[in-house]
Amino acid sequence: MRPIGRCNLDCPFCFGPRHEVPSMSRGVALKVAAALKDGGVRGVVISGGEPTLLSYLDELAAALREPDADGSSPKVVLSTNGLAPLRTMERVLPSLSWIALPLESADADEHRALRTGVAPHRERMLRLLGEVRRHHRHVHVKLGTVVTRVNVAGAPRVLDLIEGDCLPDVWKVYQMSETNYGADNRDWLSLGDEEFEDVVHRCEDAARERGVALRVYRNRSRKGSYFFIDPDCEVVVIDESGERRMGNFFDRLAESSEELPTAVEGSRNIENFTGTYPDE
Repeated sequence: MRPIGRCNLDCPFCFGPRHEVPSMSRGVALKVAAALKDGGVRGVVISGGEPTLLSYLDELAAALREPDADGSSPKVVLSTNGLAPLRTMERVLPSLSWIALPLESADADEHRALRTGVAPHRERMLRLLGEVRRHHRHVHVKLGTVVTRVNVAGAPRVLDLIEGDCLPDVWKVYQMSETNYGADNRDWLSLGDEEFEDVVHRCEDAARERGVALRVYRNRSRKGSYFFIDPDCEVVVIDESGERRMGNFFDRLAESSEELPTAVEGSRNIENFTGTYPDE
């Protein structure tokens, strides 16, 4: 669920919605949340853009996390750049199952070139990581690293920046997607499959040494794995050509079409989600 395109960073590899896209209103966002819960969805990632810029984020997370009639709750994940003040995060953290935080390189210059817009981003993100690990133990942590041509040296060493008691539950290494801003900057950022696998091997060694579970996102396996709801309430899926918009979410719910189930492969979608955010 990507209710916002706006962000307080300007990262050149971003595959989220364009920043100028108007945000989803509170009423529509809560209506989407209700529809997802009514449909039996077992896990939702709230992403963007930067979702902590939404005034209603705590309400949205709480609505998604509210127990169903049988007492079970969907798994709620917040994917954030980690820049929000702690007072903002403390309103949201009680409703979260997982938080997804970014760290692109152990090299400060490499990281700064990729997480652009707020100079001390890495330090602020690491402070939030420490706060979550030490004081909000019910929230599990996924650390994400997007591999580009800029950070092939420093990406495999990001765990070196993290104290032992603050290590993430899962570290996911992403091949940069050539979508949206990533497509704009592919000429100087994009990494071929073979080069990416070389970085993955080094990350595997680092994860094994620190005892952290590693997951890998490869562009060749993304087809059918993702179901996005964008700020304008459009359904977005991934196919061979990249992102494909498939119409309004509520209109699609009202239709009996086979196009959507074909575009999103259930087993692949489930595997992608549960592999990244395993059961606690």
